[in-house]
Amino acid sequence: MTTRRPARRLLRCDHCEVSAWLGFSGDHRDGWCERCQRAASIPARAEAARCAHCGEALTLSEPRFEEIYGQLQNLSAVLEAWNGDFARLATLVPERPRFLSDLDPPAHESEDDEAVRAALETLRAGAFHDAQARLEALLKEDGAGVGSRARNRLWLALAIARQRLGDLAGAEAAFTRLLELDSAHEAGRLGRGALRARRGDFGGAREDLGHAGSRIEARWNRAALAVLEAVALGTGLPEPARLQAARAEAGPPSAYWSDHTVGRLLFTLLVERAGARGSDACGDARVLRAAERELEFDTIDDRALVLLGYARLGLVEDVSRVAPPFAQQLLRAVGEEPFARGEAGRFLAEALDVASREIAGMRPPAALAQIAPLLARSDLRHYRVPCAKCGAGTIGVEQVEDAPLDTATAET
Repeated sequence: MTTRRPARRLLRCDHCEVSAWLGFSGDHRDGWCERCQRAASIPARAEAARCAHCGEALTLSEPRFEEIYGQLQNLSAVLEAWNGDFARLATLVPERPRFLSDLDPPAHESEDDEAVRAALETLRAGAFHDAQARLEALLKEDGAGVGSRARNRLWLALAIARQRLGDLAGAEAAFTRLLELDSAHEAGRLGRGALRARRGDFGGAREDLGHAGSRIEARWNRAALAVLEAVALGTGLPEPARLQAARAEAGPPSAYWSDHTVGRLLFTLLVERAGARGSDACGDARVLRAAERELEFDTIDDRALVLLGYARLGLVEDVSRVAPPFAQQLLRAVGEEPFARGEAGRFLAEALDVASREIAGMRPPAALAQIAPLLARSDLRHYRVPCAKCGAGTIGVEQVEDAPLDTATAET
């Protein structure tokens, strides 16, 4: 069996002759030390190696220095939020789905006539306006001209087309007609239940989602609805038993940055509730501190969610509690980059060292003053770094090409 190896990359200075390949080449693998900017070669089967000159781990595929600018942006966002401006931080927190829908179009079946097949294929192709017109024409007079199996799929398809086009009321009406024809249709229950939940019809959503089956979307929606109701109808933190039941319904949480979890949803809803009801600084802070302990993970994205919540509510004491260790964590991550530990990255290491002292002294404006010039550098902005050899040019990825197939990988 052959496998496709990772792409090869050519690093090159735009001023002098320095260049290096990264990736597989025949019986060896080309690498590069980002700390001392030296090329190296290792056996193809080696998964890792260190620079013979300085001991740094070699880069063998994507160069790590391409991440530095994004890391500095994240650090700046935290410092700015600490200093009262959370606009940049808000762009880093993902819009996680509150309720999940399955908008995959139904497939056509062998007995479908050409008009039904064309309508479903049009929807599958993403031509939603055209698909809606075709579907509505087929369902005119309630689809009297099509069979019952096709009719149900057409109503489901019409609900999906309308939802894709932002017509949520029309989508709900189509789901309702589908469920009038087949009350046990789980996709219809899931779709209408999610739409009802989004518009605050808790009772209707609970009825639908209770009959939506055991698929992950249905389980999450039932859990999310329970959390949403508890927050909307309560004043403090929902009872532990209710949160425990929601977690059991939702299943194992995911640390992935954009995925929903009960803890992330809970904190988000509590921030929204505090903002809508008018800030009770003492009470809101107390509840949100308790909600922090309900977060399942301590990722950068979870810390950003927490900091943004406190910043939006103007809870300065908690912003000043959360921001400094978060900023130091991000700062350390940049400082640990191989480039920052080399001679060419001395400017970066020095700025980070001063910024760290300013953070420790609770002086976010002074820390920002160290980071802002780094964000303004054209080399870092273009995912390049200064060349250590000539001192006048910058090194970046100049070429990417597919590596040859690995013919030595055999299936056993």
